[in-house]
Amino acid sequence: MPVYPHSSWTQQECWVCQLCGRSILEVIECQETGAGRQTRFEVLTRLVLWPSPAPRVLHPDVPERIRSAYEEASRAENAGAARLAGVGYRSAVEELCKDQGATHKTLHGKIRELAAQGLPGDIITALDETRVVGNDSVHQGVAYSDEELADIAELVAEATVLLYVQPAQRRRLADSRRKRHEAAHTKQPSNP
Repeated sequence: MPVYPHSSWTQQECWVCQLCGRSILEVIECQETGAGRQTRFEVLTRLVLWPSPAPRVLHPDVPERIRSAYEEASRAENAGAARLAGVGYRSAVEELCKDQGATHKTLHGKIRELAAQGLPGDIITALDETRVVGNDSVHQGVAYSDEELADIAELVAEATVLLYVQPAQRRRLADSRRKRHEAAHTKQPSNP
């Protein structure tokens, strides 16, 4: 394939793992910049087509509507649909706000309601950043980078750990201690 200065192209690559023998199929978008000795080849995007990357998932203690929106966003992210992923993560935040009792008509207002309820500032910031990414994706057509989307996904996941996973774990442990305490006090003394 002829390459011209400042050109870009898409190529497919198939790799075979030397350890397990499985194939990996990737589509790579490349760009050539510079000329002569200053020529550089830059990979713009790399998308694994096969095997399909597993989507990000949230802990089972997180309500299904939030987990579902988050997983759909992750699948879009894995498919290279950056704008769709941004909107999807925003949707997960909207579901989280509703589940936490926020009722304002806008997502920004819902996030402010949660702030007024005393949610930690770092969670509020994470939710608001995700809202902005989703809004930019849908209204301005902004396609955020893979790294930015991964960061947003992690921010949402961290928020769900603080809001759902840790409280559920604490409840389970408290319940376990209570049962152990009750069992210890209802035991009959043994006769020697």
